[in-house]
Amino acid sequence: MSNRPIDVREKLSPREFVQEYIIPNKPVIVSDALDTWRARELWTPEYFLTLLGTLPVEVTRDGPDPEGRMPYSEFYEHLRLAQTGPVPEDGSIQHLRYMRMRELEPLEQVRGQWARPYFMPARGYCIPFAPLGMDPTRERYPGFGLFISPRGGASKLHVDGIRSNAIVCQVYGSKRCYVLAPDQESQLPDRDSRRARQVKHLEFEPPSFGRAKMVEFDLHPGETLFVPHLWFHEVHTTQTSISLTYNFVHGSEALGFAWWFLKTSLTNPNSHSVG
Repeated sequence: MSNRPIDVREKLSPREFVQEYIIPNKPVIVSDALDTWRARELWTPEYFLTLLGTLPVEVTRDGPDPEGRMPYSEFYEHLRLAQTGPVPEDGSIQHLRYMRMRELEPLEQVRGQWARPYFMPARGYCIPFAPLGMDPTRERYPGFGLFISPRGGASKLHVDGIRSNAIVCQVYGSKRCYVLAPDQESQLPDRDSRRARQVKHLEFEPPSFGRAKMVEFDLHPGETLFVPHLWFHEVHTTQTSISLTYNFVHGSEALGFAWWFLKTSLTNPNSHSVG
């Protein structure tokens, strides 16, 4: 049993996942989805140091867009120091995101170390579109990223684009998550002026979301989080973290997605992106 304010499931079938979580637009943590992944045994900051060495990698602070590049070996030192030392209060914490694994040849070696989480349907997706027989979670998925972030890193409150759902596979380390249902948007303070809060201590103070009802919980190693479409979420790294994420739209959401796409095509064509 879990005392977390969100469902925590194991042995969740794809049918149950669709019926109980995708269609009702309800978040869930699946505790055993990564049990068979080799990544659970291999992925550590030191493993990627061996793999990448001094290769330049993209880094960003609190958003999806890269802000610069640095050798992974230099970034590794940031990880090591942030885990044991004081966390900067000036927003200088950075995290690493690989948007396209094909860009770095050594990362091809990790492709066989993860797989489609067993509770995810094998087919029936609107996004990514995949021909019959192709696993849509391994090809053509939007928003894919391998994130490596230091203790104290944080992402600002946001909703993922293209009305998509997000899957967060927490391979190594832990995060503190804050999620808000879509009906809480009107209770939020001015989101345009908000930036991710930097974590100053291991003991986190919950961020202020105005009058909105925020759900707070920790995501532990080996767990997978489903964030439904239009849910706001903000994530703080409590321990050096390695996670794999991607976005999708399931066929059971096709009608709502089609209506959203048509409406935004007329009013805001630039909204058709994940970031």
